[in-house]
Amino acid sequence: MRHVNTLGGLLARQRMDAGWSQEELADRSGVSVRTVRNIETGAVESPRNSSLSLVVAAFQAAGHFEAEYVLRDFTDRNGIESSAAPSGRSAGGSTPNGVRSGDDHDRLMGRKNDISRMCDGLHRDRWTTLVGPGGVGKTKLALAVADRLRSQFAGGVFVLPLGETSEDHDEKAVWRTVCEALPIEGSPGDGSAAMRRLVVIDNIEHLQTSAVRACQRLLADFPDLWILITSRHAVAAAGVKTVEVRPLSVVDAEQLFLHRAQAACSDLDLTGRGSAVTEICRKLDGLPFALEVAALRLRSLSIDTLLEAPVRQIVAQPSVAGLPHQRTLVESVTWSYGMLGEEQRRLLHWLSAFPEAFTIKDLLGRPDRDTVADDFPHLVDIVSDLIDRSMLQVCRGSEYRYSMLGHIREVIGSLQ
Repeated sequence: MRHVNTLGGLLARQRMDAGWSQEELADRSGVSVRTVRNIETGAVESPRNSSLSLVVAAFQAAGHFEAEYVLRDFTDRNGIESSAAPSGRSAGGSTPNGVRSGDDHDRLMGRKNDISRMCDGLHRDRWTTLVGPGGVGKTKLALAVADRLRSQFAGGVFVLPLGETSEDHDEKAVWRTVCEALPIEGSPGDGSAAMRRLVVIDNIEHLQTSAVRACQRLLADFPDLWILITSRHAVAAAGVKTVEVRPLSVVDAEQLFLHRAQAACSDLDLTGRGSAVTEICRKLDGLPFALEVAALRLRSLSIDTLLEAPVRQIVAQPSVAGLPHQRTLVESVTWSYGMLGEEQRRLLHWLSAFPEAFTIKDLLGRPDRDTVADDFPHLVDIVSDLIDRSMLQVCRGSEYRYSMLGHIREVIGSLQ
């Protein structure tokens, strides 16, 4: 992401990734179209702090956290201040519906404790993987952690998105991609704090083997390098710290839904509809992307209509900022399904008929079990693999219980 080396170039790229025209960015941010144009063309190389703050806030308010991070990172590295609260907005104030705004909690709602734990962990672990289903917020969480830790990595923080890299890339091709994107040329550092660097490698699930080997090579050759990756598929490699990113709790999901609903439709009144908000959050399993899509739908559909609609229909709304295979959650699940083998698909279809959480004993007691797996180890192996691929969720206790997120169940059912 760092090969675009001007503020104007970065702004133009992030604006287009968001699907906005210069006029729309101006309207969202409150700065003039002329200012946007002058920054992007380079006519103004050092814009006013207030203008930059408004532009950054526009991306933040629309949920484009990667754009916000990229712009903040560039301006900080080049001595341009853009983090001040925009004029007319309070830093940490409250909105009428009780949702806090303008602070770090607002930027990544419900993940404050996750960010703190990960920041603490990265002091010890050089290689951390964020694992979870599509739409749970792995990328946003990784970027938030990187943002929090920038001051502790004097050598810099670098972001390498691999989501659009073809799965046909072999190990050599992936390594070339890494070398082109990261300043790793020259002699390795000695691991001292003065040279320490953090690399965020995003979306590696379709390049698992090649990306893991590239990470191993980076860690071996550069002792001053720390790696944070995101993937739907857990990494089986020595030295990796795995952090599961789970859906939001009901309380945090409600806060996110209300916040996004207000941003999407400022005159929307959900007073007295607390039970409906709770029900929609439970229906969508607390998945952040699904909640954001549902909140946007409130511009045209009532919350009662959303409650009656199938989950698959609610989450079919596309995001112009998403990767080609995950502009909707339906596409996201379908893409993950496409990477499964025949046995995995058969078991997944079988499990999609289970409306409640289940145990291995429950599966073994099913009269139709033999149509899927003839022996206990075989069944366990496939269930374990689906867990590693984030197609199933697991609740660990004295007896492990498994479940499937509602939108995954509906999409899998439609693929039969």
